[in-house]
Amino acid sequence: MNDYNNYDDNSNKPAQSGIVPWIPLILALIYTVSPVDLVPDVIPIVGWFEDALLLVVGGLNGIQNGVLEANSSLRGIVKFLKWGLLIVGGIGIIIVVLLAVLVFKIAAN
Repeated sequence: MNDYNNYDDNSNKPAQSGIVPWIPLILALIYTVSPVDLVPDVIPIVGWFEDALLLVVGGLNGIQNGVLEANSSLRGIVKFLKWGLLIVGGIGIIIVVLLAVLVFKIAAN
């Protein structure tokens, strides 16, 4: 019949308990304090923004999956905010890094 009846958006899924929802935040904290970075912190603003973005997304993931168990509408908002920040922030970081590479290549010539 209709595939709409089989659709499941996980909005009524119960929140996870324990440490499992907080693992992305813990990994983001370890990544932030480690000397290894995708975007080095010697590029001041972009490197710090990348670290902060991962911390915020990890925290939002923990809130979404660990705290918001009863309020599915608020959980959906946090999920949307988390993925929006990740996508927009990731695209912004890629654009700035590519522009920096372009400037260095032009300056080298």
